[in-house]
Amino acid sequence: MAYPRLAYPTYEVGARLVRAEHVVYENPWELDPEGLKLLWLNSPSNPTGRVLSVAELRRTVAWAREHGVLVVSDECYLELGWDTEPVSVLHPDVSDGDCTGLVAVHSLSKRSNLAGYRSAFLVGDPEVLGELLAVRKHSGLIVPAPVQAATVAALGDNAHVAEQRSRYAARREALRGALEAYGFRIEHSQASLYLWATRDEPCWDTVADLAAKGVLVAPGEFYGEAGKSFVRVAFTATDERVAAAVRRLAG
Repeated sequence: MAYPRLAYPTYEVGARLVRAEHVVYENPWELDPEGLKLLWLNSPSNPTGRVLSVAELRRTVAWAREHGVLVVSDECYLELGWDTEPVSVLHPDVSDGDCTGLVAVHSLSKRSNLAGYRSAFLVGDPEVLGELLAVRKHSGLIVPAPVQAATVAALGDNAHVAEQRSRYAARREALRGALEAYGFRIEHSQASLYLWATRDEPCWDTVADLAAKGVLVAPGEFYGEAGKSFVRVAFTATDERVAAAVRRLAG
């Protein structure tokens, strides 16, 4: 199993749970395909907000198909693009209309603010999904009926998604301006619910400095060694708490 060099810890945890060997990558097509069975993509990325281009996705899919590697694309932030429009691995411009060897993972946690419901779904290669369905039934991983009903309601309505996007956009703009004025450089962050920020210092020094001002951020080292000089700043707090953070950074 392979996953991005900078990534949410769940990929590594999943590999450890099934006792799979795991490696990280900068560019997936540079991996040694020998013995590799599954490749995780994450676009838009958590923590960096980086968005893979159609060209990058196409190259990855072509490489994976050439070597018989299953591509699983974590697209939980797909509807939260800011500076660019994220594209699914299943989009015809990427897959040429063929979902063989491709699975996309989607969640209502971000688009519909339903993190506590643990509601998500997979779409893609029917042969792969058929195996997953069989395993899920026998392992008792059945989504409760009330959560299924909430999922249907949320997926059937786009108005709340647009409303939530506008909230996130306003918070993002306010936090980005405050962080840059405070001496931070923002990298990537074209999408998702986070700003990937650095002052080119150890991330724990940044965390301590911001904590002294009452602003809590996640140390980039949580997401891999490559994040050791970054922090992840989320704009998922309430408008009031975000406004308070902006004032503290300006004070």
